[in-house]
Amino acid sequence: MKKLISIIMCAVIAACAAVPAFAAEGCSCGFSPIIYVGPLGCAQIIRDAGTENEQQLWNIDTDFLLANLGDALPDISKGILTRDADLLGTALAGFVNACMGDLALDNEGKSKDNVTTPFINVPAGDKHGPDSDYYFNYDFRLDPYEHAERLHGFIARVKALTGHNSVKLKCSSMGGVVLSAYLDKYGYEGIDAIICRCCPLLGTAVAGEAYCGKVELSSKALTRYGEDAIPYLETGFADDFIEGTLYALLDVLKGAGVIDGICALGDKIIKAAGDRVFEQALIPIFGTLPGIWSFVPGEYFDEAVKFMKLPSEGGLHDKVFAYRNAMANIADNLTAARNDGVKICLICGYDVQRTPLVTLWKSTSDGTVDTKYASLGATCGDVKEPLADEYLNSLNNKEYLSPDNMIDASTCALPEITWFVRGWLHCNANAGIDELFNLVFTSEEVTVSSFEKFPQYLEADDDADTVYPVEGAPDAFNSLKEHPSYLNFIRFLFSIVKKILSLFFK
Repeated sequence: MKKLISIIMCAVIAACAAVPAFAAEGCSCGFSPIIYVGPLGCAQIIRDAGTENEQQLWNIDTDFLLANLGDALPDISKGILTRDADLLGTALAGFVNACMGDLALDNEGKSKDNVTTPFINVPAGDKHGPDSDYYFNYDFRLDPYEHAERLHGFIARVKALTGHNSVKLKCSSMGGVVLSAYLDKYGYEGIDAIICRCCPLLGTAVAGEAYCGKVELSSKALTRYGEDAIPYLETGFADDFIEGTLYALLDVLKGAGVIDGICALGDKIIKAAGDRVFEQALIPIFGTLPGIWSFVPGEYFDEAVKFMKLPSEGGLHDKVFAYRNAMANIADNLTAARNDGVKICLICGYDVQRTPLVTLWKSTSDGTVDTKYASLGATCGDVKEPLADEYLNSLNNKEYLSPDNMIDASTCALPEITWFVRGWLHCNANAGIDELFNLVFTSEEVTVSSFEKFPQYLEADDDADTVYPVEGAPDAFNSLKEHPSYLNFIRFLFSIVKKILSLFFK
C-alpha cells in the first residue's frame, strides 16, 4: 500500500512540475509579459521587522524623523549660535546615524541580520498584456549583481507562469543599474524588448560629486529647482492658483536676497561641520552601499574611492569594483542586443534644474539623473541654456540636434533609439510617454523616426498629462498662449520683469 501511495505521489509531483512546461506551449496571445524593474526605494527596508521596535529605514516615518531631530536640535542650535563646528557636526552626524545608520553594510557588503526587506515581490499568476506587468523590487543598498541573479530567476518564473519564451523589461531609474548588471552577467537571451526610463546608466553627477565631498548650495539652482518642481505638486483645490503664487513667492524671495541668505548660511554650515558629518555619518553609511556606488560616474570613481575610504580588499571592495564592468559594457551590451533584434528605447528628461547640492548644478537633467549619463553620451548645453554657438557652428550633420539647440544626440551610443523629453521631472507619470512605451512594445520597428507622434525630442505637459514635439526654445509667451493658466501667466509676467531688469543690471 505504501508503495502504491509513493507511486501516486511521484506522479502528482511530476504532473505539477510539468504544468509550466505545458503552459509554455499553450499561450498564443502574441504579447510576451512585461517585467517592471523598479526604482531606488522600491522595496521597504525594515529594522527589527515583526517586533515592537520595527522601523522603516528608507522613506522614513515622519514621527521617527521628528523624534530624532528633537533629540539633536538643542546641540544643533547651540552649535550654530556659538559657532562651535565640532558640536554642530557631531549633532548633525548623530541625527543622520540615528535615522539611517542601520542602512550601513559590513566590509563584505552584507546587511545586518536585523535589517531586512520582508516585502520582496515574487511572481504569481499568469495575467499579462500591455496593461499588466510583474513588479521586480529589491534592496537598493546591495550589490547590483545580486539583484541580477534574482532577476534571472524571476524572469524564468514569469516565463513558466505565462507560457512565453521571452519577456519585456521596463526599467525605471535605478532599475537601469539592475539591467546593466543583468546584461553583463546573463546577456539578453529571452528578452525581446527593453525600455530604460530616466536610468543612470553611466551614473549621476550628484552621486559622483557627493562621493568626492564636492557639496555646494547655489541660490540660483535652489530657486530653479523649486520652480521646476511646482507644476508637479499635489496641492489640491485651486492648485493652479497655489502653484502660480508659489512661483511668484520664490522669485520674490530670490530677488529680495532671502534665498541668497539661506544658501550663504547653508554654505557656512557645510564648511564648518561638513567634514565631521562626512567622517562620522555619510562615509560610514553610504560608503558601504554598493548600490549607491553604482551611481558614481567613471570620471569620479578613483577620487571617490579615496574620499569615501573604500576598503582596499574584501567583499565590499570587490562588489563596488565589479559593477565598473557593467557600467563600462552597457553601451556595447545594448548595441549587441539591438543588433540581434531586441527592441530598445532609452528615454530621458532634460532642461530640469538638478539637485542644488553639488558644484555641478548647471548640468541639465531630469532633476535627478544627468541627461548625458542617461542617454549614454549626449552632448548637452547647461540647464536652461542652448549649446554654445561655437559647437553648433561646428556641426556638419544636424540630424540629431534638438529643435531648441540644447541637445546633440549624435554623440550618444545609440542615438537612433534615444528619446529626450524637455521639462520631464525624473520618472514622473505621463500618459503620453506611456503611449510611446506601448508602441515600443507592440511595433515591429523601433527608432526615433518610427512614430510620427513621438519624434526624438518631446516636451512634457503635466497639466494635459501628455507630451508633444519640441518646436523651438522654451518661451513663456507661447506657453501662456497654448496653455492659458495662472501659473503660466505668472511665468510670463516674471520673464518680462527679468528682461527689463537685465537691461539696467547687466
